[in-house]
Amino acid sequence: MKIKAFTLIVLSLLLIFLNSCSKEERANLMTQQESQIENYIKTLQDKRVEVLDGVWRVVFEEGSGNREAASGDSVVFNYAAYIFSSGKGALYDTNVKSIADEAGIYRELSHFVPKKEVLGKGRLLSGLEKGLISAKPGESSYVIFSARHGFGNVQTGLVPKMSPLLIEVWLIEVKKN
Repeated sequence: MKIKAFTLIVLSLLLIFLNSCSKEERANLMTQQESQIENYIKTLQDKRVEVLDGVWRVVFEEGSGNREAASGDSVVFNYAAYIFSSGKGALYDTNVKSIADEAGIYRELSHFVPKKEVLGKGRLLSGLEKGLISAKPGESSYVIFSARHGFGNVQTGLVPKMSPLLIEVWLIEVKKN
């Protein structure tokens, strides 16, 4: 009986130690990913860059008007989502048919409609939500973030676990709620 209890304690301590190591390794990986993103951003000259809590938005085409997206607002947008690899890596999702066709990705036709969401409801990846904050209708941008704000330590479809992401966004509409 004492041996079983001792064994359980040792195994529990071992699991705690292994889990803390993996958390430390994940933290180091996030730091490396964010450093790679910063290095990539430096190569993009003459682009406006906004950073919010470890999420970068690189603006390629400025939006118009004075409406900026905020938490609680409804947004309508098109997107192409890539696994970040010092820029656009492998495409894993899009709602733009021409981009999907070019990449050889099959989707139901109903998938190729602008995405409509309310910011702050948690229905989007946290990186994408943060990246859309303060964007204006008509804006074209890259939203880039580490796995911390993406799928994290979970493989999702074509995206390996712990993958940084780059999502190209074309914001169509912002509606104040």
